[in-house]
Amino acid sequence: MNKIEFPMKVLAVKLEYRRLKLEKMVHGYFDEKNGKRYIVITYDPSIPKISTRHQRILSPRSKLGKCYIEQINEYQNLKAEYDVLLNEWYSRYCFAPPKVKFPIVQYSDPHRMNNEYYNAREGKLGKYTPDNPTVSEHGDLKSKNELMGLDLLKEIGIPFKYEPEIYLAEINETINPDCLINFYEIDRCAYLEILGMTDKIEYYVKTCNKIYGFSKEIYRPGREVIYVIMYDKYNFDKDYFISQVLSAYNDMIPDDALLWEDTSKAGTLKTSGETPGVA
Repeated sequence: MNKIEFPMKVLAVKLEYRRLKLEKMVHGYFDEKNGKRYIVITYDPSIPKISTRHQRILSPRSKLGKCYIEQINEYQNLKAEYDVLLNEWYSRYCFAPPKVKFPIVQYSDPHRMNNEYYNAREGKLGKYTPDNPTVSEHGDLKSKNELMGLDLLKEIGIPFKYEPEIYLAEINETINPDCLINFYEIDRCAYLEILGMTDKIEYYVKTCNKIYGFSKEIYRPGREVIYVIMYDKYNFDKDYFISQVLSAYNDMIPDDALLWEDTSKAGTLKTSGETPGVA
């Protein structure tokens, strides 16, 4: 499999989403001197006087220090994600990333499939149990193709819920899509179906009926539902799977959501010279 590269709009959104979130977080790092550990706070949005020149130094054992430990760990984890994405941007482009106009509004959203929709759904509701399930960290799955697909979603950083439940009135049937995936940066989610076993008539007919139900209920391909057809069930095409998912994500970002300005701040997050570390 080739190195995973986010499409330009997806990469821009991921960068700006993290930049804006970082600006609202406490900044700092962990340090050690003479065998003693310290928490160094370089920015706190609730305390304007704290800065890189007027740092607050605390013991992690103090009551106040303990309050900061989780915040600093969260900041450093997100900052590490941001730095990786920013390096990827400048390795591919010779211009600064754009600002992004949040919230991102969809041209059409018939089912309001946003983060709230995703959070309200439960996973692992499928009742069918195969004779030889594929055991994984995600639970017992129906196939190895599902396992490889879910592993890739985890690698890409896309949250998912395996086998949620949805009623399709047009076919009068409650079905369990393979998973519901969450593009949380753009407040959007979609059902994902990994379609295989096209050589089995019964499965093929059931799949066609499901696709018909989705279509009649206005679950649009590449929007509310993403189909990944695995033509060779013995060889999982990872590059194809990733391209289908990320292409859908990219298409859900309107071009006018990106603000291309010379004064873009997306690539100019103010840092404090923090040294990465964990408590």
